[in-house]
Amino acid sequence: MQALIICSLLVGLGNWQLQRANEKEQLLMKFSNAQTKQSISDDQIHRFDKIELSGTLMTHRFFLLDNRTWQGKVGYELIAALQPDSGKSLQLVSLGWLAATSDRNQLPSIVIPDNQFNFTAYADHPSQPLLLTADRWAEGWPKRIQQVDLKKIAVALNTPASAWLFRPVSPPLQELTLTWKPVVLPPERHIGYAVQWFGLAVAWLICSMVLAWKMFINKEATS
Repeated sequence: MQALIICSLLVGLGNWQLQRANEKEQLLMKFSNAQTKQSISDDQIHRFDKIELSGTLMTHRFFLLDNRTWQGKVGYELIAALQPDSGKSLQLVSLGWLAATSDRNQLPSIVIPDNQFNFTAYADHPSQPLLLTADRWAEGWPKRIQQVDLKKIAVALNTPASAWLFRPVSPPLQELTLTWKPVVLPPERHIGYAVQWFGLAVAWLICSMVLAWKMFINKEATS
């Protein structure tokens, strides 16, 4: 009975990985088939919609998302607020990655130009990592943050902001690198994990059957 329970658990984990692979395939299909839309209200936006943005960026009040790595280097993801030409709420934009300085107490220097920006960006809901301590923001700008809390960002800016984080298709600033991907683990990786779980289930079942057979033979020999 114990062998069947463990085998069922391993098969269940394999099926869960297959389900995750299917979900990732659906997300990637939606991402690749996204049609560009004009700037619209938040309630009309869906994840991975491509939205045309136009406006000016806040040049001094921006956020640096900590512990972002790129090609083995530690850095920050720069998040700035775009004041749209339409006069709607601020739109928060992930402008890209920049390397950290050797002194972690010193934030990297970056200049956001005070000019008109026109670009296309994907709408996204940022993930919320598990934090062991509260994400307390220091006074002054820019602010170093540990997670993207859009409501907290809007409060810090003292201005209503969109409930979406926009990720540009191409870099608005050449000094920054766009590192974002729609999914972290591709479907193929989940399928590989599923095969491993199914393989473990088969191996466990075979070992259990062999052990049960040996116990049966030994019992017959001693009876």
